[in-house]
Amino acid sequence: MTFSSCLTEEDSALVLDSSVVINLLATGRASSIMQALSMPIVVTDNVVREIEQGAVRERPEVDLLREMIGDQTLRVAEVDGPALQIFFDLVSGSASESLGDGEAATLAFAYSNGCSAAIDEKKATKLSVDRFISLRLVTTIDILAHDAVQSTLGRTALAEAAFRALRLARMQVREHQFDWVHDLIGAENVAASTSLRRLANRRKGLVRGHSGIRVLLNPTE
Repeated sequence: MTFSSCLTEEDSALVLDSSVVINLLATGRASSIMQALSMPIVVTDNVVREIEQGAVRERPEVDLLREMIGDQTLRVAEVDGPALQIFFDLVSGSASESLGDGEAATLAFAYSNGCSAAIDEKKATKLSVDRFISLRLVTTIDILAHDAVQSTLGRTALAEAAFRALRLARMQVREHQFDWVHDLIGAENVAASTSLRRLANRRKGLVRGHSGIRVLLNPTE
């Protein structure tokens, strides 16, 4: 199945969630990737604080993030005005119906300012789809698969960048993105990635049918 990035000319500005920032920093090519997109890239101050808190656990992302903020590759924005009420709504309520500060701030700012949001977490994606119909969502893989990023990095460097994000940051890959990632990094690296290995096994392996009998997804294999 062919995979195309959801990131298009319709995306005039992109707001990154913490996990996406960490994935991109782990690639070792974050600055080149973001500059290749040729659009304003924003992080909320909530996301910056989340990543700074990670530095307490000896994670190196905070220094790289500060560097990109300093050279204006990234712009830091505060959640205020109408976005602030949306933020409070998203962090309130039961665990199943609320988000962490970084995710909530990313969605609230993007929705209120007509930006697109880059977010990988499934719960945040579901809540966004349910509450903000007009908000465009992309993932880290969509950023890596963008034509300008592929052209800028070239296939070899892009494959290395993607594998670093998988290995160092445990980047999430959706099922419809798997074939593109597999072709990019190769079967050996897929097997070396715990999350991708599980996804590969689920795609080819056994599933439980309605009767409780295990059946092959691809019986001809």
